[in-house]
Order: sequence, then C-alpha cells, then structure tokens
Amino acid sequence: MLPCIIVLYISCFFYRFYVNDVDNEVISRDILLLEIIFSINPDDLGDIEFLWDVWYNMTLTEGHCTRLKVTLGRLLSGSFSSQWKFGDAATKKRVMMTWKSWLETEPWSVDDIKKKRQDYIKFYCSVNNVSASSSFAMPSEPFCKDMSIQQLTSVWTKYSLEYNDVQQAGIARDFVSSSSIDDKEVINPTMMRPGSGKWHVHYGSNPIAAYLPFER
Repeated sequence: MLPCIIVLYISCFFYRFYVNDVDNEVISRDILLLEIIFSINPDDLGDIEFLWDVWYNMTLTEGHCTRLKVTLGRLLSGSFSSQWKFGDAATKKRVMMTWKSWLETEPWSVDDIKKKRQDYIKFYCSVNNVSASSSFAMPSEPFCKDMSIQQLTSVWTKYSLEYNDVQQAGIARDFVSSSSIDDKEVINPTMMRPGSGKWHVHYGSNPIAAYLPFER
C-alpha cells in the first residue's frame, strides 16, 4: 500500500508527514489527530484536554464529542486546516468511509463498552493464568529500561495506584477546565472499529506509561 501523505503549510515553513499502516483505521485516526493538533491553540487548556481525550481515552466528554464531530465533518467536506493527499484512491475511499462511520454512528452505551473492556481483560488473564491485579502490577519494559531499580521503586510506589486505575478503566482524565468538568461521558468512536461494538484496543495500552515519571 502506498503511504498516505499529509502535507501541512504553517506560516512560511513546509512540513510533510508520511502516514502509513497496514490498518486503514490507524491511518484514519492519525490524520484526524494531526488535524486536531494543527487546529488547536497549545496555550489553551481546553484545547489540550480535547486533544488528550480523543487521543487516549475510551470515553469523551460530551463537549469533546461535539468538537470531534465538527473536525470529522471538516475532513469529510474538504474544509480541513491541513493539506493532504493519498497514495491511491482505494486507501482514500476506506479512510473517508471510516471518518463517515465515526461521525454518523450513534454512540454505544458507556456501561456496555466498559463491561466489554473488563471482559477482554479477564479473558487475557485467564489465557495467561494470571490474576487481574498481578497482570497490571508493573508497567511494560519501555517504561522501565531507562531507570535504575531505586528510581523505578520510588516512582512506582508513588504512581502505581493511578497507573493501574487507568489500565483497568481505559481512561486517563484529569481535566480542570470549566468546559469539561460537568459533561457526561460518551464512547470515543475513534477507539472502535467502524460499525463494531467490540473492544479492539490492546489491553496494555496505557498513556501513563509514556509520561512517567510525572512532572506536572
């Protein structure tokens, strides 16, 4: 498959991003995230919370879901901030179909999807003959490799509870802006296969693993 090329013009600078994956839903999501990144104000806390919600969380606040639909509509209509083109027409068609599905599909029940995630975790634990608590006792190797035993022990003692909570829930939300606090949750459609109610996100996906040790 030829790569999908994302071309962004920012002021007088020229940026080109090559986005390629065997999975068309990954390409669809990468373009969407680039579009959000390009269109938000990095100094606006509400904008950053919107990006984080779409990027990492199984659920979105209702306000962020509305903003996501606006972004998907902009991509589908061609009135996007960035300029992009595809290596072939078939890839473009599949990506557009994915965006359309994310935009038009009614959100699934939050409780149902949370249960599906828990069922997936239980299945993984049973196959590997481990308990749910022990399977999330420590982060993966990429988190550990640049730390000494002393550093790892210190950081892990401080943040293990939060890490495991996110691992179980699929949600890492610590929003403080007034526009996000009182919103109800809806399922993040970009985390799901278009037209499918099954949970497909890897059980080990945890954004905290990429950011520890925290320095807020």
